[in-house]
Amino acid sequence: MTETTSQFNSLWNEIKESLRLNLEYAKLTAAEKVTVLLSTAAFALVAFVMVSSIVFFVSLGLVLLLAKSTGMFGASMIMAGIYVVLLVIAFLLRRTLVINPIARFVSYLILKNE
Repeated sequence: MTETTSQFNSLWNEIKESLRLNLEYAKLTAAEKVTVLLSTAAFALVAFVMVSSIVFFVSLGLVLLLAKSTGMFGASMIMAGIYVVLLVIAFLLRRTLVINPIARFVSYLILKNE
């Protein structure tokens, strides 16, 4: 009887240790994935700010260049028209440009096994 109890206790200790290790692994994996996700979001935010600044200064330069031949009002309206066209294109391609890459990245991040 004591041998059976000893084997049962040994088995129970092994099961508890295995569960503890699996829980620890799950915590570390979750921490890694959250870190990758947050660092990617931070990089995307910094890149968005930098690209916005670049687009602003290029637009300002183009408006000043166009103003020499069309006047300031005409140049501003041409630039606004360009932005409207870009907005329509971005809206029409939102699934290809935004939704699919984000879904692919999140799926890869969650489903990858190391």
